[in-house]
Amino acid sequence: MTLSASYIFVGAHHLPHPLDVNAPRTDLQIANFFRLAGRNPATTTEAVAFSIPTSGTPCPGGVPLQCFALAAPAGAPAYPNAGQTFAIIIPGMITAPLTNLGNRVVNAGVANFFRPSAPNYFLAQALTGGAVTPAVLNSQLVGSLRTAGTISPFGSINAQSSDGNSNYNALNVDLKKRFSNHFQFLASYTWSHSIDDSSDLQTLLLPQDNRDFRAERADSLFDQRHRFVFSSIITSPQAWSSGDGLHRFLANFTVAPIFEISSGRPFNILSNQDTNSDQSNQTDRPAVLSDGTLCVPGTAGCTPLITGGVFSTGSLGRDAGVTHSFASLDMRLSRAVRLGERLRLDVIAEGFNLFNRFNEAAASGFIDDVNAFKQRAGNGRYYSRPTASYDPRQFQFGLKLSF
Repeated sequence: MTLSASYIFVGAHHLPHPLDVNAPRTDLQIANFFRLAGRNPATTTEAVAFSIPTSGTPCPGGVPLQCFALAAPAGAPAYPNAGQTFAIIIPGMITAPLTNLGNRVVNAGVANFFRPSAPNYFLAQALTGGAVTPAVLNSQLVGSLRTAGTISPFGSINAQSSDGNSNYNALNVDLKKRFSNHFQFLASYTWSHSIDDSSDLQTLLLPQDNRDFRAERADSLFDQRHRFVFSSIITSPQAWSSGDGLHRFLANFTVAPIFEISSGRPFNILSNQDTNSDQSNQTDRPAVLSDGTLCVPGTAGCTPLITGGVFSTGSLGRDAGVTHSFASLDMRLSRAVRLGERLRLDVIAEGFNLFNRFNEAAASGFIDDVNAFKQRAGNGRYYSRPTASYDPRQFQFGLKLSF
């Protein structure tokens, strides 16, 4: 019998990870809206999708533009600037207070949501039948928060950056008995911990906040903290073949069980709402209340929609969900039947997951399912509604002829 132990550490750097290198500037979206309304926005829709009229009435004081009196949209909170007169610089696109024409407000869509690349020149031309060319739009951006840029059709640019990191620690302990006295076994226990800040080259795994990549550091999707496997082979003594009664019946049998138990694996939990206004709801995570309940930033009783001048991101860490533990017993039973000196027939029966335990393979990562499930692991991670399982109890039989 032997006992062995080993420890492995693997550190990897400069790994690729997906990143939107042209993410919207939500701070500029908010500041742009503030110029119009006189206050911070109450909702993402209100901040991003406010409209600038395409026509008005002649401005007073001989200003050669059309003007309109600002009014808050139906159902929106009052604007401090409500009732003030705004001049239409470019119909439907750019406006400014009549008292300060240099403090200009740009339609968020035309501003390309203030992405670093450039305004949306294509949208401006399409809305005006080609009248507002890039040169015309650029000439009227002076005094606004939108800067001109190289003409490009780009919205999101999901590139692969090379600043990802990963490290893996594992301790493995094996207890092994070699085959003797018709019996051998191997017991193996592994403690491991895998941490990374990006798990794959997939668009769905973009960071929640493209400007805060450090917040993505968490347990890997394939992290499995504990795993124990026991396997053995037991054979009946050769001498029983020449015996009688029960010994003769049990001769030439081989039993080989495998028992495994392991902890669950992490999964990411999403709010499925674009709370940080980056034009994608595929990466937004919920916020966590003091009692552990998850909520969507901006909703009643949750994190404010705007924090520090930008739209709020969820406080829940990446991969904060976990599946339930796994346990299974598999077994092979075989018997050798001699058919003469040169022929042997092995009759084999195999069973998998003999106790028919439900083993969860995947769980829903949506906030509503997590909150409805109302279960948490001892380490604080969240269980959720199972969406897939490993195989139930199965049997298979076979014959093997050796000659």
